[in-house]
Amino acid sequence: MAENDEYMPTDEDYEIYLSEMAKAEAPGTWASHSTRDQEKPGFQSLLSDDEWCGIEEEQRRQIIARALTGHGTRTIPTRMEKLAEQLYARGRSLPLPQFKKLLPTLIERLALQPFESNEASTATNVIVPPNGPNLYELWQQHWETLAKLSRGQQKSARTKEDEQGHACRLNILSASKPINQFTVEDFERIYSDVFDIRPSRGSKLPPPDSSIETILAKDGERRIEAATIEKLIVRLGVLHEFAFKKGLTKISPDAPDRPTPDRNPAGKKPVEKAFTKADLQAIYSGYLYTGTELVKSSAVFPYQFWLPILGLLTGGRLNELCQLDTEDVSKNEREGIWTISLMDDERDRPLPKSLKNQSSRRILPIHSELIRMGFLEFVEQAAKEGRDKLFSDGLTYNPKKGWGSNATHFFCRFPSKSTPASGYFFKCGIRERDAAGKTDRKNFHSFRHTFTDLAREAGGEAYLVLPDLTGHSRGREGQVAMYGNGFSQSRKQAVLESLTIPVDLSKLTYSEFESRLGSKLKSCVERHRDSYGLNQSE
Repeated sequence: MAENDEYMPTDEDYEIYLSEMAKAEAPGTWASHSTRDQEKPGFQSLLSDDEWCGIEEEQRRQIIARALTGHGTRTIPTRMEKLAEQLYARGRSLPLPQFKKLLPTLIERLALQPFESNEASTATNVIVPPNGPNLYELWQQHWETLAKLSRGQQKSARTKEDEQGHACRLNILSASKPINQFTVEDFERIYSDVFDIRPSRGSKLPPPDSSIETILAKDGERRIEAATIEKLIVRLGVLHEFAFKKGLTKISPDAPDRPTPDRNPAGKKPVEKAFTKADLQAIYSGYLYTGTELVKSSAVFPYQFWLPILGLLTGGRLNELCQLDTEDVSKNEREGIWTISLMDDERDRPLPKSLKNQSSRRILPIHSELIRMGFLEFVEQAAKEGRDKLFSDGLTYNPKKGWGSNATHFFCRFPSKSTPASGYFFKCGIRERDAAGKTDRKNFHSFRHTFTDLAREAGGEAYLVLPDLTGHSRGREGQVAMYGNGFSQSRKQAVLESLTIPVDLSKLTYSEFESRLGSKLKSCVERHRDSYGLNQSE
C-alpha cells in the first residue's frame, strides 16, 4: 500500500511537539511510571507491556530509517547514526502518529545545529588542520591497505621493493611536504621534475627525506628512461587518488596536468627484443651444448641445459620455469598429452611460487622436441630422487626475486670493473653496451619475444591461441573471453608443433650434455646439495 502523507509541519507544530514532550514526563495516565491499576478493567492483552514497548520502539526506528534512507529496513549509514539516535531520544515520548508528522521538522532542526555551532566557533577560533602524511608515508598506508584487502594475494616482495623506490623518489621531489598541504602546482611540479631524475641502477637510493639534489641529474648526465618516468607518473596518480578517497586532500586527481613521456622520440632506433637467428645459433652452439672447455670458475647444473630450450619452446618467463615443481609435469589422460602446469602458491606456503598476474596461470602442452631430448626422463629421475623442485640443483629461493635469481646472473650478467664475471649470453657474443654504457635489451626474456614472433609468423590461428600459451591477458576481447575453458590441449599442441623453429636443435639431448660435462656436473650438484639440501628449506 502506497503512503500519501502531504502534511507539512510548521514552526507552531514544532513548538506543540516540544510542549507535548514536557507533558509526557509529568505523572499521569500515559507517563512511563503509570501504574497497572489504572488500566481499564475487562481488557486483557495477549502481549506484555514490555512486548508492546518493543514493538513500538521497532516501529519508531523504522520510521526514522525511512526518513533518513528512503526505506524502513535499510541500514542507516555510519555518518547518520548519531542523528538517528538523537531523533529516537527526542521523539520517544510522543505517540507514533504525531512523531511521524513532526519528524521532518525535527530532522531539519537537528541537522542545522552543527553548522550553527561551527559558524559561532570559527568567529573566534581558527582551526589549523594537523599535518597529513607525506608521499612516502602515504605509500606505506596504501600498501598496508591493499595487503588487508588482498586476502593473501598481495603483491610480491620484488614489486614492493620497486614501488618503495618510486615512493622514495616522489617524496624527495616533494621535499617531504604533507599531502594535505599540496597545491595543484605542487603536483604539476613533481610530474615535471620526474623527467630530470638520473638513473640509480647499481647504487642505493638515498633516504626519502633527502634533498632533491640527491636524485636530479646534472647537465650532461643521463636521465631515466621513458618507461621508468611512466611508472613514477602512474605511482603519483595512484597515491593522489588514494589520498583523495581518504579525505587527505581536497584536490581532485583530475585537476593537475600530467605530462606524457615519449617512448619513441624522433630518430630513435627500434629496440631489438627478440633473438635473431644468429643469436639462437650462438646460444645453442656455446659450451653448454657443444663444448667441453669451461672457465675455471664455471659451475654446471641441469637448469643451464633445460631453461634456454624451455624458454624457446614454451615462451615462459624465467621465474615461471625456474620455480617448476616436479609434480607440475604430468600427462593429461583424457587427451593423452604431456603438459606443464604454471601455477602460483598461497602466500603462506614456504618458498612460494609466484606469477605476474592471474592471466599467467596456464597449462601448456610439452613440445615433441623437449620429449625427444629426454625431458620426461629428467622429470622421472627428479621424482625418484624426491626433488620437490625440478631445478632445485643450482637454484635457490630469494624472497624478493623468487627462484630465478641465480639463473638471471648465470645467463644475463654483464661484466663490470667491480664484477668481471660474465654471463653465458655475453660469452656467446650476444649482449652489448652502447657508447653511453647502456646495455642492450637481449636477455632471457628475449626467448619470450622470440616465441611470440614465431606465432605471428605461423599465421592467424597460432596468433589467436598465443595468449593461452604465453599467459597474456585477453581483456581486450571483452566479456566473451571469460566464457568457456579456453582452447583444448590438443589444439594448443597443434599450434605449438606448427611453429617454425629457426635453429637446428636435432643434435641436442640431455644425455649428451651429461656425457660431455658429467664430472663437473656431478661435483657441482653434490656441492649445492651439501649447502642447501635436496630440497631447500626456509
